[in-house]
Amino acid sequence: MKRMALFVVLLALSSESWAASPWSGVWVLRDSTKGFRLTMTLVEVGAGWKITYRIPVPDARGAAVSSVMTIETKLDGKEVPNLVDGKPSGQTMEIRKIDSRHTFTVVKFQGKQTGISKSELSPDGKVIKTENEIAVSGPNGMAGKKIQYWDKQ
Repeated sequence: MKRMALFVVLLALSSESWAASPWSGVWVLRDSTKGFRLTMTLVEVGAGWKITYRIPVPDARGAAVSSVMTIETKLDGKEVPNLVDGKPSGQTMEIRKIDSRHTFTVVKFQGKQTGISKSELSPDGKVIKTENEIAVSGPNGMAGKKIQYWDKQ
């Protein structure tokens, strides 16, 4: 009986070390426009992540509806497709985890590099700071450098 109790305690302790990393969870882009809240859900899958963005877009009446973009990465810097509403978008990401608090991402569209992102998780695990450098201006004119903050919910 003592051996069984010891086994259960060791199992409980080891499962705590396997708990989700501070990156896991639902994140909201700070300064999102009211009614158009951009969220990112990050779930650990093995040694990698599944990232789901819910992107609010206005419908014909101006009400917010969501488009969903998903990325599954092993965090090894290898190119993976971005799916929008389940279909390939032509965009890919190469996400590499540098250490427990930093990632580096290369974004491509139809094989051409369009930007890079450097992300840093705050020491308390409540904020992700992302420095984006967009090389190519899209329809929304986003070329240039921009810093974004994501708050954990």
